[in-house]
Amino acid sequence: MPPRRSLLALLMLMTVAVPVFGTAAAQTASARYRVVFDATWSAETHPQDFPGFPHFSPPIGGTHDTTTHFWRAGEPASLGMKRMAEWGSTSPLDAEILDAVAAGTAGEVIEAPWIPSSPGSTATEFTATLDHPLVTLVAMIAPSPDWFVGVDGASLLAGGAWLDTLTIPLFPFDAGTDDGTTYTSPDDPSQPPTPIFAVTGPPFTPGVELGTFTFIRLDAVAPVPGADALALRIAPNPFNPRTTIRFSPPAADLARVEIFDVAGRRVRLLAAGTFGPGPVSMAWDGLDDAGRPVPSGAYLVGVHGPGWGAAARAMLVR
Repeated sequence: MPPRRSLLALLMLMTVAVPVFGTAAAQTASARYRVVFDATWSAETHPQDFPGFPHFSPPIGGTHDTTTHFWRAGEPASLGMKRMAEWGSTSPLDAEILDAVAAGTAGEVIEAPWIPSSPGSTATEFTATLDHPLVTLVAMIAPSPDWFVGVDGASLLAGGAWLDTLTIPLFPFDAGTDDGTTYTSPDDPSQPPTPIFAVTGPPFTPGVELGTFTFIRLDAVAPVPGADALALRIAPNPFNPRTTIRFSPPAADLARVEIFDVAGRRVRLLAAGTFGPGPVSMAWDGLDDAGRPVPSGAYLVGVHGPGWGAAARAMLVR
């Protein structure tokens, strides 16, 4: 089927929910995580032509560095991604990940049990390392021609600290390998295949997620308050040339407001000092620490202090 791309599709790809920053001052070489796939896809959330046996294939993915991607929107699907999206198979995608492990660009394969009926849930555990802090994970939407949900290279590091939690809303993608337009369309290989793209229309309800991946650090040194307590908001979002960051610390405390790129590298220390209690607002003009304009894309705005923190994504569109 032809690609359906829009700003909404870009936002679906790049936006994640609020993560919470780690509390350790010194970074550890690795962090143990539990990932939970909560599927919310149902006849109530996506009523158009909803199938009679809604399920998800076993989630499959891995940890890796910034030089490796196992799938990307706008690029052709590998054989492993094709088999996953069309058949729900974890092979040969697992072999592709193991090849990257052997090459030193990936850390380990991540696999979880399938979800036999949606809504439903599944989970597994894995270890991220400083050499391989990114995580990729996908699962087939079944039945479907070649549709899937997934995350491509989400960083579990921000500013050199492991995130304690990260929740990513999941929207549908098309692998570009089959031209079917309904959940139960007969096999109709795309000739030629098209690049992977976000599905922003029927049969899915536009803008309604199919579930979430939540990454929970198991070896965090201390619990942190929920991000909702800070009420972190960014508006306008997307923005150009500037946006306003608003948050509400529960008490007066030392804090830092920082901007990170999607790989977790800091690009701007926006503010540092004592903030709160009560509403705080400040503007970001899209510049880095050296006063240079940063390129269009998604950025992580982080607010964190001793033992607490929150973050949200901001989309700069120049």
